[in-house]
Amino acid sequence: MKTLSTKAAFWAVAWILTVSLWASTAPSIVFPIYASEWHLSKAVTTGIFATYPIVLILVLIILGNISDYIGRRNTLLIGLTFLLISALAFASAPNVFWLFGGRILQGIGVGLTAGSGAAALVEFNPKSNQKYPGSINTITQASGLFFATIIGAVLIKYAPSPLHFSYWVLTAIVLISMVLSFFIPDNKAVRKTGWRPQGIQIPPGQRGLYALAALAVGVGFANGAVFLSLGAQIARDVVGTNDILVIGIVLSISYLLGAVSATIAGRLGPRTSIRAGMIAVFLTVVMLVSASELHSFALFIVSSVLGGLGYGFSASGGIGIVVINSPAQYRVQFISAVLVVAYLFQGLSAYGGGVASTVFGFNNAIWILAIVVAFLAIFTLFLSLKNRMAMVSPSITPKVG
Repeated sequence: MKTLSTKAAFWAVAWILTVSLWASTAPSIVFPIYASEWHLSKAVTTGIFATYPIVLILVLIILGNISDYIGRRNTLLIGLTFLLISALAFASAPNVFWLFGGRILQGIGVGLTAGSGAAALVEFNPKSNQKYPGSINTITQASGLFFATIIGAVLIKYAPSPLHFSYWVLTAIVLISMVLSFFIPDNKAVRKTGWRPQGIQIPPGQRGLYALAALAVGVGFANGAVFLSLGAQIARDVVGTNDILVIGIVLSISYLLGAVSATIAGRLGPRTSIRAGMIAVFLTVVMLVSASELHSFALFIVSSVLGGLGYGFSASGGIGIVVINSPAQYRVQFISAVLVVAYLFQGLSAYGGGVASTVFGFNNAIWILAIVVAFLAIFTLFLSLKNRMAMVSPSITPKVG
């Protein structure tokens, strides 16, 4: 079977990563409708959201290195299969238990595609710039969030069956992506034998870089989770509307700017990107609290803009450090180890926000999340300024195609 060229394979993998994040984010825009029609509490809706990163973390810990043994293409295809089943589960969900099941399947699917896809981007990198795959990886994540939010909002508002139709559209998109994955070259240069569960593996002598990279990506994800899990309610409270399209447009601004800042980050050094990201994240939570307290739509827009910039810069910088400093034999393990922390932060901030809003009230929950995220941003900024270890370029696995 004729396979794609190296450049085409690179963009095919980028598309698959975009679809993976699209699939995992699709339920977020529908949560307010689930909550309204099925009378779900904030703790339940954020619990549904948090189920996904918990499962994803377990998959990364146990199967994070599986693509080194069965190949990047096969791992991506298996991950897409789980995402297809999850989309079908959401498309036909009659009750809340199906939502939890769908989120479990999404966690497995994205857990398989995230690490293998990020490694494949490095191996199919068509440019000499080693920071390029990290930037594209972040752009795919932001693009997936953007498409899920804006397209989901449009379909919910104008298409029939708002709880289900958007998932049928997603099912078709995942199917197309599965067909595309068959044409990605199978890089046998990374194949190993004697698979064992991965655990958390950090390349020798790189614990400092790992801590910085994991915190940078984790803070970006935690900041994004505040918008993903509570953003729709924040928008309703601040903007004063239940119009799902208006809410979707407001939230999608953040994700779109995440892609823009990731593009800019590709021209900066990883540490510079991390520092810019941490400053933006700190300002984001300040603006978010101010918007909530003053019920200011303008400040909420500012927080969305800063949130997107913070996510793009911090995630690109963190992944960039990994890509530049990971030897080929440790690449997928290093990436997976960073993503474990990132999704742990995402899950804790998402579910913690739901529990805090139930126990302490919505406004107090925003304050609690803001203080925690701001502290982590300041600590990571300090670490990026203090940590000045040399950046060592790894050997890159030969490209295929």
